[in-house]
Amino acid sequence: MNTAASHHRVIPPDADGTPVSCVLPAPPTPRPSDLRLVAVDMDGTFLRTGSTYDRGRFAPLRRRMREAGVRFVVASGNQEAQLLGFFPAAEGPAPDGVVSDNGAIVLADGVRLLETHVPMDALARVLAVLDGDAGLTFIASGPDGAYLRESETPEMRELLTFYHPRYQYVARTADINGHRVSKIALVDEHGFTQAFLDRLSEALDGAMVPVVSGHDSVDLIVPGRHKASGLGVLLDHWGLVPGQVAAFGDSGNDAEMLARAGYGIAMANASAAARDAADFMAPANDDDGVLQVLEGWFPAD
Repeated sequence: MNTAASHHRVIPPDADGTPVSCVLPAPPTPRPSDLRLVAVDMDGTFLRTGSTYDRGRFAPLRRRMREAGVRFVVASGNQEAQLLGFFPAAEGPAPDGVVSDNGAIVLADGVRLLETHVPMDALARVLAVLDGDAGLTFIASGPDGAYLRESETPEMRELLTFYHPRYQYVARTADINGHRVSKIALVDEHGFTQAFLDRLSEALDGAMVPVVSGHDSVDLIVPGRHKASGLGVLLDHWGLVPGQVAAFGDSGNDAEMLARAGYGIAMANASAAARDAADFMAPANDDDGVLQVLEGWFPAD
């Protein structure tokens, strides 16, 4: 498999770069009476470009959500420690739930309900495939932390460790064998072609599943695990049903969650896959679209 420098990003067919998809209505107002949980993806959804959000604006919203009995959940492909870092205790309560590593790890009220990892024999096959591509940059992560090759460039080290702050270096790809791995994030500054994804999926032969996650990256995830399955663990734990959930997302790895939620909301900047799975559309992430919707649902007195 030769995947080195010939990658090019898959560009949507619109001239302005907007994904082609159906036109979606705005989320309903006032707040749906049956709403009990709001789940948000982070990159490209809750966070602006540059990985920031309006903390002063969100804090009172979070208080009003709690007063209304509506839980707040973060669902992301990123590492649990990185996600919790966006919500320091000094600024308010942590999310009620965290679905990390694309559904492989689930946290509720500070307690892990689920830790999933790839079987060791499957992991060995995956690592052998990745090791055969000298131009591929990746980081493996799981319940115990992340694993990054020492050979990665300083720029890639900085990028990958931002999303995976709990990590250790390994000398060789094979040294990741024996560790619990839930997700492997692949990064290429030029993006990945569909042809590359097809070849990779064939080579992996079901050991892990590639999904597009944004930021020019592809995540290899545990078969059968995704954000919707992780969210389902939380719903069972709290005695809720999908119809009581509003989920916000922008990428292909949000599609299952958007489709399963009673109120699936794609961002205006969302990919076609996310839009096609959603019921409604919110303003773009850089316009604080999630906060705009929540302010309509949880207005100040």
